[in-house]
Amino acid sequence: MKKICILGAGNGGQALAGHLASLGHEIVLFEHPEFIRNVEKLKLTKQIKLSGYLELTGEIDRLTSDPGKAVQGADIIYFAAPAFAQRPILEMVAPYLESGQTIVLIPGNFGSLTFSKWLNDNDYDIDISIIETDTLPYACRIVEPGNIDIWGMKEYISAAALPSTSTEKSLEVISATFPVPLVKAPNVIAIGLYNTNMILHCPTMVMNAGRIETSNGNFSFYKDGMSPSVCKVMEEMDRERIAVGKALGIELLSTEDDMKQIYGLEGTSLREVILNNPVYCDHGMDAPKKLLHRYLEEDVPFLLVPVSSMADKLGIPTPAINNIIYLAGVINGTDYFRRGPGIEDLGFRELNIDEMIKRVNG
Repeated sequence: MKKICILGAGNGGQALAGHLASLGHEIVLFEHPEFIRNVEKLKLTKQIKLSGYLELTGEIDRLTSDPGKAVQGADIIYFAAPAFAQRPILEMVAPYLESGQTIVLIPGNFGSLTFSKWLNDNDYDIDISIIETDTLPYACRIVEPGNIDIWGMKEYISAAALPSTSTEKSLEVISATFPVPLVKAPNVIAIGLYNTNMILHCPTMVMNAGRIETSNGNFSFYKDGMSPSVCKVMEEMDRERIAVGKALGIELLSTEDDMKQIYGLEGTSLREVILNNPVYCDHGMDAPKKLLHRYLEEDVPFLLVPVSSMADKLGIPTPAINNIIYLAGVINGTDYFRRGPGIEDLGFRELNIDEMIKRVNG
């Protein structure tokens, strides 16, 4: 049994905490001080119930907003916070990290690159392992704190360490505590490019902006929101994403084929595969109620912007991706191009393609 710290008490963090606690691991769940009031009930009960696809209850050791008490002594630290919260939480916990710990960004969203650069720039000389996964193992929603509805689970998750030469050893450390099988990916750039949330969420939000505002999200996001025209834009963005991967020597599955594999689905087009997915299409009116939502606030700056930035450095045109980034920024009054991590934040500004690959592969 492991001592595990989970940073972030949102839907994914609570699902992971409850699941791993039910397996007997000692779980400390951390929430940012600004949001700890949202989970006060869980702080008292310490019990997390998972229902739906999974039926179980786990009791965590404690819930805290103290970064030192959260990470000290932990064997494994899971970052389950949204990508926009990763950096603020890293800055809080960094003084308390200990050599020998394994940090898992779940999902990574290129976070290992920005983490590594920030730790180096701030003179943190700590021997830690950093792993990224491409997505969460669960499709889930919070009913209330301590009560998580699990819609479904991935059949596997892809993961890689920075550098990739340490991936096998690092995955051995966490595999016994991870809820689904882990599949080794080439490197952390591949992990970021694997995350198809950028394809599924971002154009659907932008192209359904009027519907979200006028209906207060009263429609099925996947079934109704992903119309034939929306799926055409998804597929064009997908081609651009795949082209970036190819330039870096990374073979990527299309979003259609990726969904087929991780959920065991069938279909002859992206839209058909989406409509055949009960994990996403059997939940009624589940669209976001506002446009200032993590589908844009997280997936645009922390997935699409790094892809766009790398594409620009590689000389690959990404007009569909760039237009969705721009329109999302207009909608939410935010310059996502400036907000998301670019080439400099990833540590690639002075590197050519071969040097970029060497850095992540070790």
